[in-house]
Amino acid sequence: MTAALVEAMRAAADAGARVMPRGSGQWWPGVPPGARSVAPPGTAVQRVDAADHVATADAGCTLQVLQAALDAHGAFLALDPPGPASRTLGGALAAGGAGPLAAGFGPPRDQVLGMTFLAGNGTAIRTGGRVVKNVAGFDLAKAVIGSHGAFGCITSVHLRLRARPASDVTRSWAGTLPAVADGARRAMAAGVMPAAFEVLSPALAATLGGPSVWTLALRAMGTAAGAEEELTAAAVALQGSGCTATEPLPALWDRWRDCVGAWPVVLRIGADPATWPEALAIVERHAGRLLGASVTVPRGTARAGLSGLLPVMAAAIRLEAAARGWPVTLERADAQTREAVGLWGALPGGVSGLVRTLRTTFDPLHLFAVPLVAAT
Repeated sequence: MTAALVEAMRAAADAGARVMPRGSGQWWPGVPPGARSVAPPGTAVQRVDAADHVATADAGCTLQVLQAALDAHGAFLALDPPGPASRTLGGALAAGGAGPLAAGFGPPRDQVLGMTFLAGNGTAIRTGGRVVKNVAGFDLAKAVIGSHGAFGCITSVHLRLRARPASDVTRSWAGTLPAVADGARRAMAAGVMPAAFEVLSPALAATLGGPSVWTLALRAMGTAAGAEEELTAAAVALQGSGCTATEPLPALWDRWRDCVGAWPVVLRIGADPATWPEALAIVERHAGRLLGASVTVPRGTARAGLSGLLPVMAAAIRLEAAARGWPVTLERADAQTREAVGLWGALPGGVSGLVRTLRTTFDPLHLFAVPLVAAT
């Protein structure tokens, strides 16, 4: 089934063109000048083994189709990246961006047991497998996830499933930025670790249909008793923080994916659970007012939405963040901004060497037009 993809890549190479691996084409607007868009041909869920907590799906399968197949088996996949449900599985994994569920279940790479991807020379590379304990040593799948297609085009994926929880409850609290930050610290210190632990900026909360105020939203999943116990512990921990309990926003988590996925430019900063307000302040200092912000507190992942981003802004943000040891990823932007800014920015020496080795190994023809670092 990958023959058509191999042929498209060969035709591009013969024409002296480069290719950009894409899924549905919704997340990365446009392709670099002179590049051709290629996509994996398969669009199906190949197999679901709910008892073994494993599913296999083509990379071109949409998240919506995948979710429907899992629902039919009472299975649950902890993958909720920003963007519409019509995004493809391969595209979501290549972008690497986690959603709020990363707080309780880990990032996208933790939901993948193995995959097949097509290298730049047309070779199909298989890594991992269909069992939970299968990987020993360096796992190539973890390198491919979040590489935006720089190392290869994902064609199929083995996924780690969980049983669908009996209870799924969300509660929220609101207050000033200092109050919400303090409340989040108190909840974490008390050992509160729900499935989702997200802070929403006033602009994002308003877009989601709530009041324009800093909001802490917690999502507990599991048994009814377990979910209630988790959220009660959170309410106790938040006492004295200055936060006030509010009505949860309707369809919060689905709408979060749509709203955050609609920001023209998304920066993702890998800060830490205690200092995420400073990470957002860095972006505002150099890029101006945000369209919105969302923070997965336990992981320190701060997302900032912007209407645009100039290279000088990105350089200043990355320089100040680097002084704190925080990586800044350009998670979403148009093709021109991606080329000018680079998806990852400058990399530390050791990481840079590893990335160079991986690109040389899996893309020896320099076929993939993926700007991990800014053009020079």
